[in-house]
Amino acid sequence: MIQRTEDMKREATAKKSFLGRRAVVVGAGLGGLSAARVLADYFDEVIILDRDDLPDDAAPRPGVPQGKHPHALLGAGLNVLENLFPGFGNELMQAGAEPMEPGFDTLYEIPGQEVWPRIKLGWPTYAMSRPLIERTLRRRVERIANLKVRRGCRVLSIVSEGHALAARGIRYEGPDGNRKTLESDVVVDGSGNGSLTVEFLKATDRRPPAETSIGVNTRYASAFFERVDMGNDYKGVFTFPDAPEHSRGGLILPSENHRYQVVLMGRGNDIPPVNGDEFISYARTLPTPSVYNAIKNAKRVTGISPFAFAESRWRHFARVPDFPDGLLPIGDAICRFNPVYGQGMTVALQEANLLFDLLRTLDGSQLTTLGPTFLTKAETLIADPWAMSAIPDFVYPETTGERPADLEDRLNFQMALGRLAVRDAAVYELLTEIRHVLKPLALLDDPSIVRRVKEEIANGSQGNQSLAIART
Repeated sequence: MIQRTEDMKREATAKKSFLGRRAVVVGAGLGGLSAARVLADYFDEVIILDRDDLPDDAAPRPGVPQGKHPHALLGAGLNVLENLFPGFGNELMQAGAEPMEPGFDTLYEIPGQEVWPRIKLGWPTYAMSRPLIERTLRRRVERIANLKVRRGCRVLSIVSEGHALAARGIRYEGPDGNRKTLESDVVVDGSGNGSLTVEFLKATDRRPPAETSIGVNTRYASAFFERVDMGNDYKGVFTFPDAPEHSRGGLILPSENHRYQVVLMGRGNDIPPVNGDEFISYARTLPTPSVYNAIKNAKRVTGISPFAFAESRWRHFARVPDFPDGLLPIGDAICRFNPVYGQGMTVALQEANLLFDLLRTLDGSQLTTLGPTFLTKAETLIADPWAMSAIPDFVYPETTGERPADLEDRLNFQMALGRLAVRDAAVYELLTEIRHVLKPLALLDDPSIVRRVKEEIANGSQGNQSLAIART
C-alpha cells in the first residue's frame, strides 16, 4: 500500500507539467521498463510494446536470449532502481532474490594469485534469475496509471511525419496479426539489437553511426542446481580463466527458491557442454576446484542452456550530426557488453536515470534537444564500463578489434593492482566500488595508487593476465 501511495503521489505531481501527449517504448526489458517509468511523469500516456507474451510468473521468454543464464545486479544498478522505484530492493528480496555483500559473499579465484580480502562494505546487491527481476520491475511499472504494457506486439519500423524526418511513431503488428501505426512524441528504442534505430537512420537518408566492436566469441552453458555445497559460508564463486593460455572459467550465484545458477565459460572452440556428465567433467578442468567441488554432488534441476556471444558492440549515435528528433535508443540498442562482466543491466538502468535527470530540466519546447543531449551524456556514462571489459578481453590473441597501443602496460597495471588489493583492504574496497560502477575508473589515476602499483610492478611479482578489475 505504501509503494502504491508513493506512485500515486508521484503521478499527481508529474501531471502539472506534461511534455507531450504520448511516448512509446519498444521493449519491456529493464531499460525499457525503467525509461517508461520516467516518461510517465511527463507524458499523458506511455505505452510499452513487446513482442513476447510476457509471462506472469518468473519464466524465461524468447525475447531475452540470456534469460536462462545468471544475472547479478551491480551496486549502481540497484541505486537507480531504488531512486526510480523506492523500496525496490525489499520487493526483490520478498520475491526471492538473495541479498549479497559484494566484498564478503563471493569467492573470487584468480589463477596464480592469493584470494582477495573478505570484508563487509555496508551496501548490498542481489542475485536472482533474470525473469525474477524483470517480473518484479514489470509489476511495479504496471501500477502507474498512465502507463500500459501491450504484449505480443511486434514492432516493424519507426515512422516519420511528412518531410520533418523526425520519429513520430511506430508501425507494429498486434497479436491479431493486424498492422497498425501508433503516433507518439517520443520513441524509446529498447528493443535490444538497435536495428529499429539503425533502419530509421537509413530510411531517412542519415549517416549510420560509427561502431566500436571487440570480437570475443564467448561461449557458455548454464543450469540451475539444488543442494550446492559452497563451503566457508560463501554464497557465490567466480573462477577466472588461466588466460591467455586457457579460457575456461566458472561462476556460481544463488537464486530464488533455494537454487543456484551455475555457468561454465569458454571461448572459440572451447565450448562448455550441455550434456550433464560432460558438464560436470568440464567443471573439473577449471583452474581451481571450487566450482567442481560445489556441484559434484548437487542435483541439477533444469536442462543445460548454451549461449554464444560473438562481439561487444558500441554504436556511437551521438556522432550522427542530424540524429532524428523524438528518438532515444537505450541499453543494448546503444552498447552491448560482453555478458561475462555483468554490466549490461546496470548501464541500461543508468541510462534511464540519465533520462530522469534530463527531463526534469526540459519543457515542451526543448524536446528537440533531448536526443542529442541524452546520447552525448550516455557516451560518457558507457566509457568506464567499456574500458573495464575491453582491456581484459584483449588479453586473448584471437580477440579482434583495435588494441590500445599501451595494452601491455595496462595489463601489467591491472595485474599489479590485483596483487596490491590482496594485501590492502582499502584498495580492494575501491576496486569493488569501481567494478560496481559506483565510483569512476579515473580514481585509479590517483598518484598514491599509481606509485604503489609501479612499485609492485618493479618488484617483478608474477600475476595472471586474466585479472580484470571490471569482473564481478
